Amino acid sequence: MSKEQKTFIDEIRAIIDQIYERISISYVEQYVDIPAMAENRLALLYLFLLDRGMDKERARTISISTGLMQLGLDMHETVKNTYGETLVDERNRQLTVLAGDYYSSHYYQLLASAGEIEAIRVLADAIQRVNEAKMKLYLADKEGRLSSEEYLKLRTDIDTGLYVAVVEKYAGAEETLKFWTSLLEDTAAVENMISEWEQLKWQEQAPFGFSRFLLQKPGATIGQVLSVIDSKATEMLDMCEQLLRTLHQTEAQDVLAWITSRYSHRVNRLRRVVEEM
Repeated sequence: MSKEQKTFIDEIRAIIDQIYERISISYVEQYVDIPAMAENRLALLYLFLLDRGMDKERARTISISTGLMQLGLDMHETVKNTYGETLVDERNRQLTVLAGDYYSSHYYQLLASAGEIEAIRVLADAIQRVNEAKMKLYLADKEGRLSSEEYLKLRTDIDTGLYVAVVEKYAGAEETLKFWTSLLEDTAAVENMISEWEQLKWQEQAPFGFSRFLLQKPGATIGQVLSVIDSKATEMLDMCEQLLRTLHQTEAQDVLAWITSRYSHRVNRLRRVVEEM
């Protein structure tokens, strides 16, 4: 690992630690499962802001605020349409909603304290677009008119909406905007595909997302679905790596290579498990 990579990783871990410190409430954690942090997207956002010449303190503030808002949105997404009738079930539902609101409120407090009024506006507009994408996804699925292609597009919009909005604000040149937007969207798509693969392979969960569409085909099996997801994840990862080769800044390339290598390790681990069976 290079010195640049180690320094960057330490800074990202510090950002993630600050996010969890701000939202940690032991009582809530007894009843609510906290969503996993979108670490790679957060790392890409922080690297982008540094690449645009922003000082580290300001880049940290915007990254932490975006991470807090993302956790709030992810928490709200875990709220189920139906719950049991016990007091514990009701408490779980209420705390999930309140926890999402609580996480979200921190982004505003942090940015306002730092005088980042424009960043507040950028994220507020992005939140609206993300929620609109969630509604489109929900309604299309409920009405039975959601295709696999539309699902992947809307899922990417939901997962990257906050980060892309920040890139749009601070990118400057069109070429910079296109590169970082594509990188955020492509890596998010890879992450979703690998996550589905892992959950199907190891947790034996019911198919969801893209894999659910694959299983709807007549005669489809879990084995065939896993094979398609393998190919799709590999294809998306290749696209990310091709995109990185267009970047001429060696310092950023070094860190970005570390980020994409995390996906490669997960893919290789999944394949080793298959080979050993």
